[in-house]
Amino acid sequence: MIRECLLIVILATMMFEATAAPARPPADGLVLWLDAADASSISLDEHHRVLRWKDKSARNNPVTTDEASASARPDYVSNALNGHAVVRLKGSAAFSAKALRTAKGPVTLLIVSRRLPEQAGGKAWQRLFSSRPHRADNDNVAPNFGISVQQTTAYEPTLAFLESSDVPIGPLAVGRNVVGTSEILRGDIAEVLVYDRPLSTQAERQAAFEYLAKKWSVAIPPQAKAWTRTGPLGPVPQHTHPNLPLSDQANAGHWRLDTRFTDDFNGTALDPKRWHVNDATGTDSLGRKPALFTPDNARVSNGYLNITFRKQALPDKYLRLGFKDYTSAMVRTIERGDYGYYEARARPMNSAGSSAFWLAWTGLADNATEIDIFEIGGKTKDARFDRLYNMNAHVWATPTSTAHFSEGGSWTSPWRFAAAFHVYGLDWQPTTLRWYVDGVLVREAKNSHWFFPMQIVFDSEAMWDWFGVVNDADLPSTFSIDYIKVWRRGN
Repeated sequence: MIRECLLIVILATMMFEATAAPARPPADGLVLWLDAADASSISLDEHHRVLRWKDKSARNNPVTTDEASASARPDYVSNALNGHAVVRLKGSAAFSAKALRTAKGPVTLLIVSRRLPEQAGGKAWQRLFSSRPHRADNDNVAPNFGISVQQTTAYEPTLAFLESSDVPIGPLAVGRNVVGTSEILRGDIAEVLVYDRPLSTQAERQAAFEYLAKKWSVAIPPQAKAWTRTGPLGPVPQHTHPNLPLSDQANAGHWRLDTRFTDDFNGTALDPKRWHVNDATGTDSLGRKPALFTPDNARVSNGYLNITFRKQALPDKYLRLGFKDYTSAMVRTIERGDYGYYEARARPMNSAGSSAFWLAWTGLADNATEIDIFEIGGKTKDARFDRLYNMNAHVWATPTSTAHFSEGGSWTSPWRFAAAFHVYGLDWQPTTLRWYVDGVLVREAKNSHWFFPMQIVFDSEAMWDWFGVVNDADLPSTFSIDYIKVWRRGN
């Protein structure tokens, strides 16, 4: 009986593994699908060279070979990669097509390619794909975009991935730059997928990656570990149950409020049993030069925790350490928490001083981790940064290494963050990290390193290299937090 059960389990596992990857890519929004494995989509000349590559997306967007001598045209090579055919480009001719969309919008692009040792050579930059509505500009400057191979040597089969927003799609070229016939690829192209939208969930993105990875026996790229929203939030949930996370008003997580870390800031001062304010003494972080953390810049009033960045003269002992002219504040919990939902309603400051909500623990030399729920510049050197929601996760040290590791992403909002209060959340699970704005998912990533309890931190720093030097006319500026709430899952 045990043998029979074991056999059933093994067979079921084999069947699952055999069918786990989808047989087709996600179809919604697919506007160009070039599949070398499908011989019926390839039109050949009498020498078995490619004249035309038909589009399988049902949008009828074929690509045609450049006008060239017969010997220059790409070859069609059967049984070349994981049992499938490929289109082989020789650096002499590639493909072009009309624009797939003239209006600006999002685009998602996936391409499987490789280069064999005998195909090595050519120019240092060779294009896999190029979209260039503005022919006079560089094709890597929006609204133009492209994917390049930045080497002339051989490379293993690779899945390249690109996402962009606010761009037309084309006129385009596959295997070269749109303008002229420069930077033509020397290598094989197996499959091309172009979507006129973002892949809107991590599951959908994973389906596209897994389809290509299994079919062509290529590694799934690092981007498969995470998904970041492009474009507006869309409909946002109503906060009808304030004692539940805004993103889960139906309470699917069976949430329990953790009162140790929850604070509405309705008093006149921070609770010293719950919060620590860095005071420029002891082992506290002093701040990011030139702005010094001082406790006077963290105040509770009118139902808010207010963290202020200001112009202020400093004593000589701090000047000698490199701090000068500016002060700000860091506030952190005394206790540490782990997996759960962390939510704050906040308004970043309207200056180039940063506003940050994060989790961190650097108390052990061999275990230092951090999750940035947000780092926002409210009024920066580049107005685009004022709408950039920056999320990241860092590992500063482990028991076996002190090498810095990080992975993150940024969502571009249609509004300036410093203009109003919004609700920001992080769902920290053993397997997954999810970031939310106003209850809508904006990023999802696998949890590969963040398993250690951390403190909650609110602060403002001088990030001159990133957000630019603060304009003194904007000071003092204040980062206001209405509440912090933390929930644990009921299970």
